[in-house]
Amino acid sequence: MRILGLVASPRRLGNSEILAKEILASLPDEIEKEMIRLTDLAIGPCRACYACLPAGKDCVLEDDLDFLLDRIRAADGVVIVSPCYFLGSHTTVKTIGDRLISVLADQAGFSGKRCVTATVYGIPDWEGYAREAVRNFARFLHLEVVGSMAVQAANPGEAVRPEVLAQAAELAQRLIGAASPREEAAGAILCKGCASSLLQVARSGEVRCVMCGAKGRLSQDGGEISAAFAAEEAGRFSPEGMEEHARRLAQVKEEYLANRGELFKIRKPYENYDWWVKPR
Repeated sequence: MRILGLVASPRRLGNSEILAKEILASLPDEIEKEMIRLTDLAIGPCRACYACLPAGKDCVLEDDLDFLLDRIRAADGVVIVSPCYFLGSHTTVKTIGDRLISVLADQAGFSGKRCVTATVYGIPDWEGYAREAVRNFARFLHLEVVGSMAVQAANPGEAVRPEVLAQAAELAQRLIGAASPREEAAGAILCKGCASSLLQVARSGEVRCVMCGAKGRLSQDGGEISAAFAAEEAGRFSPEGMEEHARRLAQVKEEYLANRGELFKIRKPYENYDWWVKPR
């Protein structure tokens, strides 16, 4: 069995690296461990060229993305850890995530692999949406997210606390199926579909998860508020939902190719607005 640790932080021996290593070190010795620092990879931004569509085509950009995807395919489980920068995950998570169009319909290469995530934020109550961003990154890779932790630790090494290390060890057990998933945030209302905490609440009491799209309604029993979510046959992160996402993007490409002449005429006048500023 092989477990791959992905660290989205440039800081050597920082809290993100420490948590990834704690989770890996908590696994049995016979399990093979690998680690990749995402910031060491040369992976450029998506160019929105849609050359990877329809499904089954590889990204045409030649960089380290194939190396990363091959290591994930070869792993049996994945650990992803990122610091929180300005309320979000490290930029490498978003940059690489934007390049995953080519694997939206590739469940065969990634599905069935368990994944745990961890995020580290420096200022109390400033955890932002980093947890959700990293979990969604894993889901767009078709990984099964079985646990997450968010740790407040600003300076390198501050994450090394008994309660944090115990939580990291528990995530390791969930990763190999030796412990069952449990409620991530006691007392919080989370999405039933993806356990996201980012919920959009309407004045009518309707609630929608902005990540997976699940819908429900808030209710109050005494002094306690709860949310009941409607069951969906194929959620946004399900295999069917991912395939549908890929089909919709392919349709957008087809519509562009069919109408690019007219679209070019619409866009052409904007070439006259030349206000670009570049460094000397």
